[in-house]
Formats: sequence, structure tokens, C-alpha cells
Amino acid sequence: MSEQSEKEQSSTERAWQAAPDIVAAQVQALARKYYEQGELDRAREVLEKLVKMRPRCAWAHALLGVVQRRQGRMVKALESLQRAAEIDPDDRNTLVNLGECLVIAGKVPQGVDVLRAVFEMGYDPALAPEEHDAFTRRAGAQLEVIQRAARMVQEEYGQQGS
Repeated sequence: MSEQSEKEQSSTERAWQAAPDIVAAQVQALARKYYEQGELDRAREVLEKLVKMRPRCAWAHALLGVVQRRQGRMVKALESLQRAAEIDPDDRNTLVNLGECLVIAGKVPQGVDVLRAVFEMGYDPALAPEEHDAFTRRAGAQLEVIQRAARMVQEEYGQQGS
């Protein structure tokens, strides 16, 4: 990239980031509205603008990743979810989505590691399964599905080898 285009890009980035908080809040509300209405293309477009306005907004990166995943844009989804997790590594919703996305993208060991971490963050052996929060239950359910699938594959290949 030439020095001139780098200057133009940084100038453009600064212009996006200079948007007043009230504008960013309106864009955020619009993105949420489009997402809730299932208008994923519009939600993605608005979220991409919000990420330019507020590049440190983990929520925007995370929702953008969810939208991209639902649209089958796995590489972009992983990039957005990983960025959200870098900004806010304690957001278990983002982490569950990241773990699921990794598994869907074929990065099963990495996805399992993330899902297991989320599960362990919230798991309390003194509680019944239904008493755990939604993120712990969701991570646990995903881990169980993956474990069952692995057992089925193992049984299938074990029987073929006999």
C-alpha cells in the first residue's frame, strides 16, 4: 500500500471513529433491529459500519460474527468473533459462539477447547443442570453433541476394521 493510500485510509478510519456517541448508539439500535427481524444482509451492513465507528466495541464484532456465521461466511465470522474475544475475553456469549463457529469450520479441537473453557467458567457441581446459566448449558450441550458424534465415528470405524 502506498504512503498516500495509507494516509487516506487512516484519515477515513479517524472520520468513522469521530462519529458522535449518539450516532453510534442509533447505528447499534438499527443493527439490533435488523438482526431481530432476520434481515441479515442489512444487519451485516450496519454492523460493519458500527465496527468502523467503534472498533473496540466487542458487542458489535460479536454480533457481526454471528450474522456472518448465519450467512455461511465462516472465515469472516471467525475473524469477527476472535476480535470480539480479544476485546472482551470474559464475554461467555462471544466465546460460545466462537467455539461453535470453530467446530463448524472444522477446527474441532480448538472449538472444543473454547467450549470446555466456557463450561468450566460457569459449572457448579452443587447445581442441577437446569440451574446453570444459559451459556454453561449451551457449551455443555455442544460438548455432549461433539462427544456423541466422536463416539459414533469411533464405533463405525471400529466395526469396519473387524
